[in-house]
Amino acid sequence: MNSERLWILVLALVCFLAGLAGGLLAADRIRPHAPTGPFAGYVASFADTFDLDEERTRDLRFLMDRYHRDIEDLKARHVQGMEDELIQLGDICRDRIKTYVLPVDRHDEYDLLAAGFHPPGEDAK
Repeated sequence: MNSERLWILVLALVCFLAGLAGGLLAADRIRPHAPTGPFAGYVASFADTFDLDEERTRDLRFLMDRYHRDIEDLKARHVQGMEDELIQLGDICRDRIKTYVLPVDRHDEYDLLAAGFHPPGEDAK
């Protein structure tokens, strides 16, 4: 009789541990992970400012990752006159964001923000 109780207790413990492990794995897959990287804060702020959906935010994240890789490649080459190429890379990245991420009706607002101006009625942050 004692052995039956022991086996039931062992079975209950194994079931509990299996359920706990499965729950933790499922929760990890369901919970969205915060993006990381050197431009993660910029992407989050930009997505909030322009109310980007998930697809456009993913596209922006991709472009910013590519921009970061381009900068790192440029640094690795130690090119003379690196400032001009950095400016050119920044311009290319801004054009890609404007073309591939933002809706057409928000291009003027983005141009103002990129130039350092804030739309009327909004205070500088």
